[in-house]
Amino acid sequence: MTGDATTAPSPSSHDRTERGDDPSVLVVSQLFPPESMAGAHRWEKLLRNAPDRLDARVVCPQPSVPVGEFERRYSPWSRERVDGVPVTRLFTYQPVADRTDIERILNHGIFAVLATLYVLVHGRKYDCVVVQIGPHTTLLPGLAALATGRALVVDVYDRWLDNAVDFGFTTEGSLAYRLLRWMERVALERCDRLVALTPTMAAHYRGTYDLDDGKIETIPFGVDDDLFDPAVASEDRPRIIYTGKLGEGQAFEPFLRGFRRADIDYDLVIYGFGERRAELEALAADLGIDDRVRINGPVPREDVPRLVSSSAISLVPLETDRTLEYARPTKFLETMALGTPYVASAVTEIEAVTADAGAGLAVENEPDAVSTALRDLAADPERRRAMGRRGIAFVDREHRWDELGNRIGDLLSGVARERGTAGSGLRTWLGRLAAAAGRRR
Repeated sequence: MTGDATTAPSPSSHDRTERGDDPSVLVVSQLFPPESMAGAHRWEKLLRNAPDRLDARVVCPQPSVPVGEFERRYSPWSRERVDGVPVTRLFTYQPVADRTDIERILNHGIFAVLATLYVLVHGRKYDCVVVQIGPHTTLLPGLAALATGRALVVDVYDRWLDNAVDFGFTTEGSLAYRLLRWMERVALERCDRLVALTPTMAAHYRGTYDLDDGKIETIPFGVDDDLFDPAVASEDRPRIIYTGKLGEGQAFEPFLRGFRRADIDYDLVIYGFGERRAELEALAADLGIDDRVRINGPVPREDVPRLVSSSAISLVPLETDRTLEYARPTKFLETMALGTPYVASAVTEIEAVTADAGAGLAVENEPDAVSTALRDLAADPERRRAMGRRGIAFVDREHRWDELGNRIGDLLSGVARERGTAGSGLRTWLGRLAAAAGRRR
């Protein structure tokens, strides 16, 4: 992947595509390293591993997550490289304490508006614009890309809007929900490609919107095989581990209750950040297991492999009554990459992977089911080792960043060629939009 940190690509993107030269791509993402949320490193890894022919730039806001770890910046924009990837950072509101709903709206909304202006001003210099959702506010610059005749790729790593309803942040009757849902429909039905994170997610969008099968590509998260190398594994300790967010999407209660009922000579250690830490500490105390459950703050990412690989079992608790059936969490993949077996909530995608890989156990979010799974794995070290070997093989086969980078490079090059052949400009987009409106009538 190539790109220049101080200059934008050539303005003659249509002519360049006609000649078959390197495609030029602009990626719009709400999250990007050094932020540590799961979606933040997706496009940094994809672009780093993409073929050299791809000329790409990322537009993102100043970093904010985890909240409080970054100083506020007030410049309208800045340019830098992140591990070789050219990045333009735009101003947005940066919360410095726990985010309120208003602060979240300001953080997402200001960036969406400024990114839209960036696309309107600079979009003609690019063959293709990629927008990553969630949040859905990044669809606004995506619509601007369509309006300026750029090819549009929508990368959905999170069903953010559905989750916002599930977690009570908005309602389906609200004006914001209806506006964002309309933006989603227009962007997904008019985009050149939809990239879904998992087959379950792809099936959802295929059944919800008017999308041709050839328009949807499934490209999952990869695993950093240099960092999450099974060779770092040390001898198993009688320890169960969870690393990740302490948020509303995690089903901690049945797993803590299941751990208590399992009555095994193991400790449970939890590393993460989020609004539910105090709740988990109180629950552990109420259950009388606070002497065996240690809840810690987040640890540096480079420390995670050592902690997970030296644990006997990893937990992946997800709420199954939320819109999370598509989820194949990064912690889940990283656990398999390190050869540590898991006990995970039986959401649709995790059940499918478990049936394919045989690297752990998927259980209902019920304390008895969790306790049975923990007892079974704790009592059988050979079974754990066999699951670990199968997990390593599965990740090596399905989740290598170098292979995923090649796939995204081929996809973006193909999209740029198709758009160059089909033509571009506002009139083309309006014609497509009018045709779609006619079909609905």
